[in-house]
Amino acid sequence: MTEKSTVRTREMGVELKSQREAKQMSLREVARRAHWSASKVSGWENGRRISPIDAAIYLAHCGTEAAERARLLQLTRPPSELYWVRPYFDKLVDPMKSLIIQENLATTVISNSPTALPGMLQTEDYLRGIHELAGRYTTDRLKLLIQARIDRQRLLERRNPPHCIYFVYEHTLRSVLRDPALMHEQVQYLVLATNLPHCTIRVVPASAPPYHLVGSRFTILEFAEHPPVVYEETFAAGLFVDDPVAVEAFYVLRTRLDQAALPEQESREFLVRLAEEFDLMAN
Repeated sequence: MTEKSTVRTREMGVELKSQREAKQMSLREVARRAHWSASKVSGWENGRRISPIDAAIYLAHCGTEAAERARLLQLTRPPSELYWVRPYFDKLVDPMKSLIIQENLATTVISNSPTALPGMLQTEDYLRGIHELAGRYTTDRLKLLIQARIDRQRLLERRNPPHCIYFVYEHTLRSVLRDPALMHEQVQYLVLATNLPHCTIRVVPASAPPYHLVGSRFTILEFAEHPPVVYEETFAAGLFVDDPVAVEAFYVLRTRLDQAALPEQESREFLVRLAEEFDLMAN
């Protein structure tokens, strides 16, 4: 039986390939140097589990620097069966990198954002305002996070992007961050995003049941060849949920949101009206 990949092993595979390509080495060259078969190396790069010793040998042949090698070797540690925590405050970890890798591998991305707008759809000023409000990062760290968010948004512009479905809440949309001008720009950005054929935005109206009381910020990631996983966001960390029973609980909430949210066209019309409201408030 073929060993199934996990969020952690798929991320490690992407990282291994990135290290190899940075040195302009072919897959067969790494295999030849380490006396491995090309199929074994290919399996690792495609998400098959790699041992710490083999990973260290692979990275040594790629000339990976010590600090980066230490970070990557942590990915070979045995994961929890239920979840994998990615701390936001670890200076050695890009808090968004793990999510970006999984989003780029996914065929469908389903996002529920009851407390703030989806990161993929935030303008730079909205993102900056959120983090300044929370006071979580230094100015330099915030600049890095903004750039990471911009890089993440390129997913929507690439060829053959995943189908992205975003549930946004009326009470969140009407929460004025900093001033109406910022919110007008942000909501207008959402309106423009609805024109993308692979991007669906559904507004959960204030008249719907208060699902924001029971649902956290989470993203369901579906893949062509792997079981779905969930990325759940907290104030201090992101959690990848692999356990099928736990993942199913998120699908139950997704079904209820699908029933409660406005249809796609009505959601777009709502956003257009709201953008006009903020424009009037700003002027």
